[in-house]
Amino acid sequence: MTAISLELEPDSLYICLTQLLVPGFHWGLYFTDNRGVATCHEWAEVQGRRDLTQPVEAYQVALIHPVTVNDAQNRLNLAFVKVLGYSPPSSQYDLQARFAAIEPSGGYSDVRRNRKSGLSCRTWLMRALGLLQEDGVIRRDTPVSNIEGAVKEIGTEVEKRLGEGEDLDTQIRTV
Repeated sequence: MTAISLELEPDSLYICLTQLLVPGFHWGLYFTDNRGVATCHEWAEVQGRRDLTQPVEAYQVALIHPVTVNDAQNRLNLAFVKVLGYSPPSSQYDLQARFAAIEPSGGYSDVRRNRKSGLSCRTWLMRALGLLQEDGVIRRDTPVSNIEGAVKEIGTEVEKRLGEGEDLDTQIRTV
């Protein structure tokens, strides 16, 4: 089966919501360069973890080219939500260092402890957006944290429509 590619706007920032097998969705940040090539920054499960004392989840970065309706694990990307007010930072801005510092301990060795301490893909992503706003990479009149509810509504709406049998493409929206 051929993957269906999506075209994201160049020099933009998107929140990608990916379908899970449980209620809710995975949240990832997609930055596009001036050619529209995306890099995903996310808090996600560590694949192939061998030592049970190591963190079960961690900050991860991956080049995603092309962006498709399904992710690498063949899960449906429900929506790409463009974040207004984003301007690409200068080449001196170390995005990976800023994001790695969000959770310097790397989290816990089990998911329950991460969640009890308020750490998930969604909370990590919202903290990352807050840093970008603090650093002037996102400029909005209101705190970027105000978009969380709107993004949740978009994901919930898409999941509901798919659950009702609607033949729905991956949504591209703006907040």
